[in-house]
Amino acid sequence: MKYVFFLCAFLTAIPASLAQVLKGKGELFYLGKEHLYYEDAGKGEPIVFIHGFTLDARMWEPQWKVFRKRYRAIRYDVRGFGRSSKVGGPHDPAADLAALLDHLKIERTHLVGLSMGANIALNFAVRYPQRVLKIVAADPNIDGFNDYTPELFSAFGQVFGAVAQGGWNETAQSLWLRMPLLRLQNPDAVAAYQRLLEEVVRAYDGAQFVNPASAPQYGQPPTLERISALNVPTLVIVGDKDEESIHRIAKQIAQRIPGAQRLILAEAGHLSNLDQPKRFNLAVLQFLKKK
Repeated sequence: MKYVFFLCAFLTAIPASLAQVLKGKGELFYLGKEHLYYEDAGKGEPIVFIHGFTLDARMWEPQWKVFRKRYRAIRYDVRGFGRSSKVGGPHDPAADLAALLDHLKIERTHLVGLSMGANIALNFAVRYPQRVLKIVAADPNIDGFNDYTPELFSAFGQVFGAVAQGGWNETAQSLWLRMPLLRLQNPDAVAAYQRLLEEVVRAYDGAQFVNPASAPQYGQPPTLERISALNVPTLVIVGDKDEESIHRIAKQIAQRIPGAQRLILAEAGHLSNLDQPKRFNLAVLQFLKKK
């Protein structure tokens, strides 16, 4: 059962030391004793990038260089990841995002999320529809979906087993990096981003694997059951080599959101923004420009 709970969340863990924060180019936003790390650059309509599970804002590097020239671009570490605060229990990532937007004095924004980040973007949109201009849900996960493949269950089970035996050690991290969801499919992407991907994953402290109950709370009913009420232009992107479970999720999202578009990105896996950054960027830019 813990695998089902975990898969339906795809979620969180790690802050960082002050030294790590200082290495970044961003700032800290405090919510009481907790904090979020974020970066804010450029001018124009705001666009917020939300990263995937076990990753952090650095995964958007090939997008950051492009979009900050055309938009006011924001990327941040979700609570429990990167340089943001650790989590010891359930938390609400959509409320965190709303607080960050308030802090930045942003009333409405575009949202671009990948995997867990797409789940956060969609959950935010159903709860704060007046604050969303457009949504890009890339290789999405979404709470309320349960039709995962046996292969993906098995892969997660191996990681959980390794963590149960030895904690979030090098063995468990290496297993996770070999997961279908973390495997870069484009040789050019491997050369350009594999080292960054490994650095980000090994910086994660494994808290969600150790304690799956410390997961984001998306509320009830599940986001999947609420998105049919959305009236926000939505683009669903999925790599053609992504795991079958993610293709199933992408189809359901595109079918349920009125007017949503679905784009299959060739020669890309789950991390489509890294596998095919130029194609990914072009697709998002074209979508955002449409009236």
